[in-house]
Formats: sequence, C-alpha cells, structure tokens
Amino acid sequence: MRLERRPIGPGDGSAAIAGFRGTATGARARLPTPSLRLVLALVLGVLGLASTLVLTALVTREASARLQVEIAAQLKELAGHMARTLDEGMFERQRDIEVVAANGSLRDPEAPLAVRRTMLQVLQRTYPLYSIVGLIDPEGRVLATSRGILEGADVSRRDYFLRGREGVFIGDVHDAALLRKALSRPADEPLRLVDIAAPVHGPDGGLVGVVAAHLDWTWAREVAASFTRSLTGRRAGAQILVVSRDGTVLIGPPSLEGKAPGPAMAALLASAKEHDGSVVTDWQDGGTYVTAVVETKGFRGYRGLGWSVVARHEVDRALASVTDLRRMLLIFGSLVALAGAGLAWLLAGRIARPLSDLAGAAAALGRDEPLPALSPPLVREGRAVADALVRASAELRRREVARRLLVDELNHRVKNTLATVQSLARQSLRAATGEAALEGRATFEARLFALASAHDVLTRESWASVDLADVVAAVIRPYRGGPASRFALTGPEVRLSPRTALALSMAIHELCTNAAKYGALSTETGTVGIAWRVEPGGEGQELHLTWREEGGPPVSLPDRRGFGSRLIERGLAAELRGATEIRFEPTGVVCALSATLTPA
Repeated sequence: MRLERRPIGPGDGSAAIAGFRGTATGARARLPTPSLRLVLALVLGVLGLASTLVLTALVTREASARLQVEIAAQLKELAGHMARTLDEGMFERQRDIEVVAANGSLRDPEAPLAVRRTMLQVLQRTYPLYSIVGLIDPEGRVLATSRGILEGADVSRRDYFLRGREGVFIGDVHDAALLRKALSRPADEPLRLVDIAAPVHGPDGGLVGVVAAHLDWTWAREVAASFTRSLTGRRAGAQILVVSRDGTVLIGPPSLEGKAPGPAMAALLASAKEHDGSVVTDWQDGGTYVTAVVETKGFRGYRGLGWSVVARHEVDRALASVTDLRRMLLIFGSLVALAGAGLAWLLAGRIARPLSDLAGAAAALGRDEPLPALSPPLVREGRAVADALVRASAELRRREVARRLLVDELNHRVKNTLATVQSLARQSLRAATGEAALEGRATFEARLFALASAHDVLTRESWASVDLADVVAAVIRPYRGGPASRFALTGPEVRLSPRTALALSMAIHELCTNAAKYGALSTETGTVGIAWRVEPGGEGQELHLTWREEGGPPVSLPDRRGFGSRLIERGLAAELRGATEIRFEPTGVVCALSATLTPA
C-alpha cells in the first residue's frame, strides 16, 4: 500500500497556496509577544528616564529661579554701593569748590593774581582729576587758572558761570573738545567733564567772581572699573553701566556708551523700577541679561544729577551652573535608569524562569505527559499556580485511568456484542443452502469485520479522534493481496470523529467488496485510487473523498441498485451529513463522498 500525504488536484493546490498566503499574512500582521524580562526592563528604564526628565525640569526651573533672585540681589547690592560711592565722590568735589570759594585769598578783590592762581593750583595738585580749575570775574572773563591757560577767555555765556553766580552748580557730563585741544590731549582720548561752580563773595557780601572746576569723568570710570573687578570676581562677564537721567549711557560697553537715549532704555529702567529694581530682559545690544538698577539720590548737600547705576549679567553665563547641574542630573539619572533596567532584567529573569517552567508544565499537562520538576517560584501567586497544576495533573491522571477502564469495558462489550451477532447469524444461516445464502452470510460477516476493524482503530485512539488514513488502511487490509499494493492513497492528515470514522469505514468496505466481486480488484492488474481533500464549507470544514477504479473489467450501468449502493447513497450520506455519488464509468467505478467534519 502506497500512502502519500499531499494535496491532490487543482482545487487542493489553490486552497493550499491560499491557506499558506493567509498564514504568512497573519504571521506578518502579528507582532511577537515580548518577554517579561524585556517588558520589565523597558518599563523601569522608561520610568527612570521619565522621572529623570521630570526631576531635572523641576530642579533646574527652581534652581534657575532661585539663582536669578540671588544674582539680582548681588547685582543690586553692588549697584547700590557704587551709586553711594558716586554720590559721596560728587559731594566731596562739591565741598572742594565750596571750600576754595570761601578762601580769603579769592574773596579779597585786592589780592594779587599770583596768589589766587597758587590757591587754584593747590586744589589741582590735591585732586589731579580736576582737568582745570579757574577763577572768573563777575563779567565772565577768566582771571586765573590752575594750569595758566585760557586766562582772559570770555565764558560769560556758559551755564557753569551763569548758574554759578547764583549758587553752587553741578552740571551733567559733557564733551569738551576745545579744552582737550588746549590741554594737548590726543585725539583718540575724548575728554568728558563734569562742571562744578560756586560763587565767591567779598567781605561785604558782594559777588567778586565764580570758582569753576572741570572734573575729568575718568574719576567715575575708575570707580566703575573698581566695582566691575569686584563683581567679575564673583560673576564673570558681569558689567556695570552708568546711565544719565535722560537714558544716555555715560559708562558702559562701547556698543552703548554715548548713544542717544531711546525708548528701549527708558522701558528697561521703568520695568526695573516696577520689579523692585531688578528684572530679566532683552537689551538693545543683543542678549538677555539679569539686570539691577539703582538710582543715585545725592549725599548731604549734593542733591544728585539723577544718574542710575545698572549692573547686568548675561543669563546664559549667569545660569551656567544650572546648565551644568541639568547636565549632571541627566547623566546620573540616565545611569540610574540604566542600572534600574539592568536590575529589572536580572530580577525578571528570576521571576520568568519559574513562569516558563509553569508554562512547560501546562504544555506537558495538555500532552498528557508527566509534569517536569518545577523550580520554586519567587512569589506566592506562582506557588499557587504550581500547586494547582500538580493537583490538576493528578486529577487528570485519575480521570484518564477511569476513562480508559470505561473505554476498555465498552470495547470489550462491543466486541462481545459483535461476536454474539456473528454467532447468531451463523446459527440462523447454518441451515440455509445454496450459493446465494452462503454469499449473503459471507457478506454479512465481512461487514461485521469492517465494523470491528473501525472499532479497533478507534479503541487505539481512546475513541477521541482517528486519522482518516488509519481508518482506510484498516478497511482495505484484507483486499491488498500480492507483493505490491493495489491501492494508492493520497491526501492530507485529517482527524475524524468516531461517528464519521465508522460511517466512512462502512462505505469503503462496501466499495472494496464490490470491487473484489465485479471491479478492479477482481483482476490481477486492477488498481484503486483513494484521494481526499478538505475545503471550507458553509458549516465548517468539508471532507471530499474520491474512490476511483482502473484496470478492471469494462463497467456498465447495472440494472438495479444493490444493498451496498443503497447503503452508501442513502444511509451513509445522512450519517455523514453530506452527499454521495456513484458513477459507473467505462474505465471503472467512481464514488465521490462529501462529509461535514465535526470537532473530534
């Protein structure tokens, strides 16, 4: 007997290809299920990274806010110190001029000019940052100067003379191009001055002149440089500016110093006042700065000129430590998250190993195999599952033993019943004579034998399900004959329910009996092909089986239907929930069976 388990026919090939394509498409559509180790490692790693990012954002935001407040306070404190220093310095210069104006040598109209010049030179030497100190007569003509220049010049229209006649006068910073030339200062060294003047009254109280001094603005630059060095020692890159009342930058970066006042500077000063003297804002020369502003308020008799001291520090440089902190938090947080993922990987391995053992035990239980040794689970739930599997295995084995006993008893009783039926048939037909009676008895016993063979196959499979090829092989065994098999079986593996297996065994037995009497098996060269396939049907899977005889005697349509034909076409068709068709072709009998497969 040649048994080939392969699809046959064009329909079977198409169905197989379509099924393969569907399986492949489904496999592509289904993603592989990740392992517990991978899931735990990824979850803890992602949680660690997310926590790091959130913590870093919160910490850096809070640190940035606190550091900005701290820097603003430092800038404001330093700007306040410088503002007081400027006020005190201007007060001292104002007092210098007031003291000189009260000197008796200058108040005496009859004092020699040389004596007056000497007094002015003493003040010049006492504070060298006075560019020049001069005595002006009541008509506005320069009588004497500390440097001996510009004597006789007419300054009657200058503010410091006009307002100095009425009282102490201090003018704001201004350029002095003419005096720079008179002093032979290089062209690349602009001379900027602050004018200080006071009236000189004679013993009778009348005006005898005006003492005027031009204070070099370098003194304020030196003050700013000193405070800048102190500031940059703590805040590298910080800057100090001095701004006039109208917003002109008197001391500051070259990109801002001396520029005409604009709305941006006015808005900056106003914003700082609204925020208690400090603000983070964009500057017109580019960049964002933490900015502190303190106004000068004067000192004692000096009423001030409305200057503002501005200290600023670029935000990126000011918050560089926060940037470093953010970087370190991200690095160490990532390392901690990675370490957590690694520990989760190791811990998940300890947890997953018992779970894998439990899965293997469940699979063995499904295959009706003994449970393998289980490693002790780490968690209580795993132990509960393991104990449940052990109890289930014991219960299933107990039930399997009981079922086998029941099946064996049933099989024994069925065989006894078949044997009893066979014995009764023999006793009943013993007295029957004639060829027809003997043939009928043999046919009946053969049918009982075919039914018993099917029962044997089902018994081996515990009456659960049986392979179609095994059923066919058991039925055709008595008809194989000769050294070479006369049967060719082709088709896939198909599991049949007991009911379908018994019905098919009876159908094939009837076909074998007919072929042995009248068909292909009645000659030496005749062969029988049995092929089957499975296709989707309306109620599930449908089995299609074809019996085809070749090489036998010529076949003609019989005059009447025998018992076997009626059994196949009527009784078994209903039993199989399908259809049967027997065709008497010239080359041999062809029988097509279809059956609806029910779950075994």
